Amino acid sequence: MRTEAYFRSLTAEVAALKDRVRYLIEGAHWQTDGEWKESVIRQVLRRHLPQSVSVGRGFVVTATATSRQIDVLIVDSSKPVLFRDGDLVFVTPDAVLGVIEVKSRATPAIVADAAAKLAKTMLLVRLHPNIRAFAGLFAFEEGDGGAQAYLSSIVGASPRWENRLDFVCLGPSRFIRYWHLNPDEPKRLYEAWNSYVLDGLAPCYFVHNVVDAVSPESVFSNNDVWFPRRGKEPYRDGAQPGEWPAERSNFGFQPSAPRAARRRR
Repeated sequence: MRTEAYFRSLTAEVAALKDRVRYLIEGAHWQTDGEWKESVIRQVLRRHLPQSVSVGRGFVVTATATSRQIDVLIVDSSKPVLFRDGDLVFVTPDAVLGVIEVKSRATPAIVADAAAKLAKTMLLVRLHPNIRAFAGLFAFEEGDGGAQAYLSSIVGASPRWENRLDFVCLGPSRFIRYWHLNPDEPKRLYEAWNSYVLDGLAPCYFVHNVVDAVSPESVFSNNDVWFPRRGKEPYRDGAQPGEWPAERSNFGFQPSAPRAARRRR
């Protein structure tokens, strides 16, 4: 399998789709253009995720609070929903597998704002508790900045382990990922974000990390199919640890044996 060529083809597909509405309406209605970009990411994810999950948009609801609107809401299909109409769903925290914010373009300031909004949603979800749920940010274009500026924006918006941002795609080439365990030494606690420059591979790394978060055992069993053999660690251009108090709670988080032992591509 030509895994890297496949990754690049997905990046090209996303790039071809992202401006389709803007070509028709130009600047007449930016909200519609933004909604289209969100739907592009939902379409791509639906083609990769198992039928045991659903991909929509909507809100997380508890007895005392409701989240802000979520661009991409990934839900366990075995769980009940409070309300569904087309793509729009209202669910309780236990049904959430992941939430994703979608942006047309990202700068460090935009990333900081999006990460702060996601942090509030994830605190609502993970304090349920539902620690399996992930948070992602997908931006079609990367603005001015650099690894350290983006990493600082993410760390500053994640004051607690429970509301951290896990996966970030910034344009075609920058991918940022939170690691609980060291990717080079999988038995060592790491708790940091790594930034990578991946030359046209970032969108597919984002999508496949989402798939891995939802179906880890399947991806682990077929790691060389899901990720390029050369891996991404040689392309790391920055790293920054979380700044959490020593007494923080992670609900006794322990990775499953295969995940703890794996060498993530």
